[in-house]
Amino acid sequence: MKKSLVILSALATVASAAHAQSSNVTIYGIVDASIEFANNGKDKLNRVQSGNLSQSRIGFTGTEDLGGGLRALFTLENGFNVDNGSFAQSGLLFGRQAFVGLSSSAGAVTLGRQYEPLHSMHTKFSTHAVGFGDAAAAYVPALEDVRLDNSIKYVSPVFAGVTLSLFYAFGENTTVPNVSQSYGNLFNIQANYDNGPLSAALSYASKKKTPSVPDNLTKNLAAAVSYDFSFMKPYLVLETVRNDFSSVAIPNYDFWSVALDVPLGGGRVNFSYGSLKNKSAANANSRSYGLVYDYDLSKRTTLYTGYSRVNNDAKANFGVGSANGSEVAAANPGADPRALVFGMRHKF
Repeated sequence: MKKSLVILSALATVASAAHAQSSNVTIYGIVDASIEFANNGKDKLNRVQSGNLSQSRIGFTGTEDLGGGLRALFTLENGFNVDNGSFAQSGLLFGRQAFVGLSSSAGAVTLGRQYEPLHSMHTKFSTHAVGFGDAAAAYVPALEDVRLDNSIKYVSPVFAGVTLSLFYAFGENTTVPNVSQSYGNLFNIQANYDNGPLSAALSYASKKKTPSVPDNLTKNLAAAVSYDFSFMKPYLVLETVRNDFSSVAIPNYDFWSVALDVPLGGGRVNFSYGSLKNKSAANANSRSYGLVYDYDLSKRTTLYTGYSRVNNDAKANFGVGSANGSEVAAANPGADPRALVFGMRHKF
């Protein structure tokens, strides 16, 4: 931990010097903390929580003009828990993002630890980027893989409002025996459309990620749309998850969610509802509800409060999610976890 903190400090010093010289390196971050009053469906839990609305982080990003329209670029982003000062993402130094690449008029290619486009779709079409109260936050492990190591990503230029993303991550398997290194490889292709207030996306991802059945291929197909009416902004997300060898242990899912942003009193009210249907087991469906109000004290500082609840069928076991990934887990299958939060987020 001490070595990691020294590295972060050194990077901050270097980034500050580079910023002063050429303004092509930026240090940025978020500090988010809240008081959470939770119930896992059986027991109460009151605590200070980090990153409910947005995960606390510090990042370094920069570009260099190489001439002829070619640019080098990088991002290094650390996630941390402000409630106890520890690193998030299992203690990784740059667990949120770590990539380097090149961009030009032909698009951008990056290598490293990166978000899959499917995750970026969920963050774009939810009220708080898959944060507290967002329906998808309760079901992330079932719906997407979030970020992956050893990945290559290509993002095309914008053509008539459409941007194409191609993503491939190498599993580099060394943990599942008697299976090739290609186990865990993920492919994701996604198209995004933006035209004024209208946004839409279509995404397909596939990955072999079931250790007990290594030949099983999990396939995700998702679509999303939103429209900003200025006085409100609705979102709709639809997704199917299908497995070659589906079973009770390897379930297929149908997911849909609706969300709404409404400006109110200098802030905004956010409502989200999501439904996850288990197609491989009876009495294993789940529904997620979220209501959040956030108020901006300034462009960088926000106060928020919210309530989120997950209703599980008798054999479902999903918890209340947050941007930090730390959920209020259900006490047992069929339990209905919920949480009330009062928090503050500061961006820098």
